[in-house]
Amino acid sequence: MHPDVQSLLAVQQDDVQIYALEHQLGQLAPRLVALEKERAKVAGTLDRARRAIEAEESRQRESRGRIETHQQLAERSQRQYESVTSPREATAALAQLEQTKRMVHESERDALQIQGRINEMRHQVADLESQLADLETQQGETRASLAADHAVIEAQLAAAAGERATRAGAVPRKLLQTYDKVRVRHRAECVFPLRGASCSACDTAIPTQRRASMAATGSLEMCEGCGMLLYAPE
Repeated sequence: MHPDVQSLLAVQQDDVQIYALEHQLGQLAPRLVALEKERAKVAGTLDRARRAIEAEESRQRESRGRIETHQQLAERSQRQYESVTSPREATAALAQLEQTKRMVHESERDALQIQGRINEMRHQVADLESQLADLETQQGETRASLAADHAVIEAQLAAAAGERATRAGAVPRKLLQTYDKVRVRHRAECVFPLRGASCSACDTAIPTQRRASMAATGSLEMCEGCGMLLYAPE
């Protein structure tokens, strides 16, 4: 086998290793996405619950304002009722007083209902906060493990890329360029030996003249059947 082809095959082995490491790295991402999706679901529910409390608290402030206004009206009606002198005025003032008291009662009832909803929502928020805290604790170990795996694979990739660069320096530029053009399309092993008179990847027959040139010069020839690169073995 030509020395240049031997050097190229060593580079190809590095590339295959790099692709395997990149695949391992890629498999970590969906796991992280799944963890984040699970957390985001609980966090989103918690956020909506908190916003709902804020909305109810805003209604509660409005309700308290109405109570205060209606109480002032009731006090004014009470004073008017106490100051009237004629039966007719007393009847009208009493009706006004009863109406303002009903308004106060309804406003207080609304405020109590709102407070009840707020109390229930706060319990829900507390439960969701506990769920989120528990989930983050559960995920913490998994995330730490994935981060450690990520760091290890990154280090292996860096080492493999360094070795690949060193070995690639021993391959003639033209030969390496030919290989790289095919490699980037397939991202897998793409240099195969002749098997007799055929491509060992797909069994397509290779013309005698091309086989002779490969054996004499150590050149690579592209298989017309599968597009892989071929070399002449010993």
